[in-house]
Amino acid sequence: MFRGLKGSKMKAAEKTESRSRISVHEAETIILSYARPMPSVDCPLEAAAGRLLRENLVADRDFPPFDRVTMDGIAVRAETVKAGIRRFRIHGTQAAGAPRMTLSDSSGCIEVMTGAMLPNGTDCVIRVEDVDVNGHEARIHDEAEAEPLQFVHRKGSDYRSGDLLVPAGRALNAPLIAICASLGKSSVLVADEPRIAVVATGDELVPVDTLPDAHQIRMSNPYAIAAALGQRGYSRLEIVHVADDTGRMIDLLGGALSRNDVIVISGGVSAGKFDLVPSVLARLGVDELFHRVLQRPGLPLWFGAASGSKVVFALPGNPVSSLVSTIRYVLPFLAARRMGTAGLDSSAPTEFAVLAEEYAFEPELTLFLPVALDASTDGSTRAHPQPVHGSGDFARLSESAGFIELPARERHFPRGSAWPLYRWSPR
Repeated sequence: MFRGLKGSKMKAAEKTESRSRISVHEAETIILSYARPMPSVDCPLEAAAGRLLRENLVADRDFPPFDRVTMDGIAVRAETVKAGIRRFRIHGTQAAGAPRMTLSDSSGCIEVMTGAMLPNGTDCVIRVEDVDVNGHEARIHDEAEAEPLQFVHRKGSDYRSGDLLVPAGRALNAPLIAICASLGKSSVLVADEPRIAVVATGDELVPVDTLPDAHQIRMSNPYAIAAALGQRGYSRLEIVHVADDTGRMIDLLGGALSRNDVIVISGGVSAGKFDLVPSVLARLGVDELFHRVLQRPGLPLWFGAASGSKVVFALPGNPVSSLVSTIRYVLPFLAARRMGTAGLDSSAPTEFAVLAEEYAFEPELTLFLPVALDASTDGSTRAHPQPVHGSGDFARLSESAGFIELPARERHFPRGSAWPLYRWSPR
């Protein structure tokens, strides 16, 4: 006769049951709480594009560092021109990159080039289009004006020495790389990148260059996952295929865990006889943090952690589920590790899209709905639903640019309503 559980055993059973199926928000919160910051490393500037900056960039001199000429022409004293003088004797040429010259004769001028230092004794540039040069004499056109600091970019007018130019935490793009170079930084401190293993499970899988038998399919999930990671700058990747055999899985997953910081597994996490991943991970010392999320696709999603800040994402094997889970959970986790924002809601997308048509979804699950995108004349991004024929219909994803997240608390989603957008590829 079943007597039930009492005391702490009852509470433990209730806790296990309550965690057996959790919400998307709960799953997200648990995952991000394990996003331990990656260490900082010194990176050569030529390899730093796309990496996350881990130091403040501070001006080591004024920007610009001298009064800089912004137009080809002649440098004069504005008050001389205003006094009616239009003809000037040329005393030399100030080229870009040359030491500053000095004009001691107020009735003279110096030819100047864009980017050059403004010569001492001058305060104004007359552009070359407004000057006629004849030998050593320059004549300013009658209609040309002369004002102090005309066509001069003043020293320190952008930034002063010691000013903060770029705070830590920014992704290094082309303008930021240019700033690093201008500061003389041949290397820059950035967030280290994790080592990631992408693991495909299943006896039915064969390599992509193999002709499959009738009962087999070529591996696609690990390449799709690796592509999503690689497009975001994660390059320290290895792809592993594991058969549905406990001993072999223990060996291969154990090796992957020893070499990598993050393991992303596709398949083997449902409730079938050959879904061995959860039990194998338990034997390898990986603690299960949740298994099953109230979402479609991807309900069997599994997440766990091991010693040394190692984490494991075990994604459903259906291709749509696997890729959606990568975009929705794995990438935000990795971004949080880069940023050093453990426990913060750094997964929130910065982009929303509005439904181009009404959509209905009855199950009490969060729906990740593939969508095609276009832009409206008001500047908003419009999402056109592209539902798939089940989570195995990955070929239909080619018609979509990503997916929107529709919450479980609602059933009907009106045209024009805005929802979080997750793209397959970064913009």
